Amino acid sequence: MDPLAFVLALAPILWLVVALLAFRLPAWKAAAGSFAIACALAMARWGMGPAEVATASLEGFLMALWPIVLVIVAAVFTYNLCVSTGAMDVIGRMIASVSSDRRILALLIAWCFGGFMEGMAGFGTAVAIPAGMLAGMGFDPLTAVLMCLVANGVPTAFGSIGIPTVSLAGLVGLDANGLAFTEALQLSPFYVAAPFLIALIAGRGNTGTAGALERLRGVAPVALASGASFAAACALVA
Repeated sequence: MDPLAFVLALAPILWLVVALLAFRLPAWKAAAGSFAIACALAMARWGMGPAEVATASLEGFLMALWPIVLVIVAAVFTYNLCVSTGAMDVIGRMIASVSSDRRILALLIAWCFGGFMEGMAGFGTAVAIPAGMLAGMGFDPLTAVLMCLVANGVPTAFGSIGIPTVSLAGLVGLDANGLAFTEALQLSPFYVAAPFLIALIAGRGNTGTAGALERLRGVAPVALASGASFAAACALVA
């Protein structure tokens, strides 16, 4: 593998990160810069003609519109409908009635409900919606976001009805089913570990500065069952 080609291929992504975090540019300006860098590199480094760059760009725009934007719009519409009809409050009360343990509630909302939201919609909804629910239940907002980010760090390969996996399989010419099963096996350790991390974060509110073992006391079997069942079901379905 050519190291220079690898670095250049990363350049649009690196620019996006730097533009958003360091320069604080609006998302559309940062994305426009990444697009310009990608087009320039495609023609200068990889010898693509203007027509090829234009058609590849058009394909990317169309893929963004269908199905990515469609999934986001449908998910946000469904969420707003649930909020307007009061169904989201019913869901929150049902989840809260299961246990009074903050760690269990965090697993139910951040891990279980967040995983469902990631599979159904993705693109940030799996963090924003569960984090809002947790904050409404009394969790510190930053802690709620942190737990949801940890929970959302592993199921993203199958988010938005599997768009990342299906898109990757199509781009590199792999069988989507085989790729999905390989991803499920590779992610299995993280599926098991994530609920423990969520319980550790949520346990800070109950036990203060207590150690990790104290924070996991009484909830470790639930965390293990949450992660193991997720990994097993994911591999089976994949």
